[in-house]
Amino acid sequence: MAMTVSECEKMIDVCKKNKVKLSLGYMMRYHAYHKKIKEIVDSGVLGRLVMCRAQLSCWYPPIEGAWRQDPKSGGGGSLIDMGSHCIDLLELICGKVSEVSCFTNTIAHKYPVEDTAIMLVKFNNGSIGVVDTCFSVPDASSKNVLEIYGSKGSILARGTIGQMPTGETVTYLEKGSKGYNSQQQRTESVEEKIELKPVNMYQ
Repeated sequence: MAMTVSECEKMIDVCKKNKVKLSLGYMMRYHAYHKKIKEIVDSGVLGRLVMCRAQLSCWYPPIEGAWRQDPKSGGGGSLIDMGSHCIDLLELICGKVSEVSCFTNTIAHKYPVEDTAIMLVKFNNGSIGVVDTCFSVPDASSKNVLEIYGSKGSILARGTIGQMPTGETVTYLEKGSKGYNSQQQRTESVEEKIELKPVNMYQ
């Protein structure tokens, strides 16, 4: 919302005094598939949450005057810009984050903010998450995936993280016994593709 906590507090105070609505632009929580994924997770059919992953990457070369590439105006690069959306989405689905560890680097581009980042998080419920965000991956190579894994199944969404209301989501639910299989044959799960009508996330 702002560069510092004090700036945020000033924004809140000014909006309260002038009766102006103030909100954050975390629109991905309103994506039709993400709302459905939260509904599925909340139903308990996936069992206990084990881990999750959110990926949002693109190719973002140096651009003169780009505020996202200036630490003074943007605060950081791919992690600050796109990673915050991923964290918001994972907290919506999996609960609050309690611990964070992160690696960042500037690998492909020559600007003073990170173009490559990966974050490991632990949630209050004990599950573990991964967030990877890059300004250093070609658009066609980044599938912007959301993965949710539970003790009884999983949800794999592709192309749902971003500014478009489209994408595809598939659930995999265990129906047979869960005895150990040394060959890891995956023949006892039921795959179901979720079909939803796209909605405008910005309304």
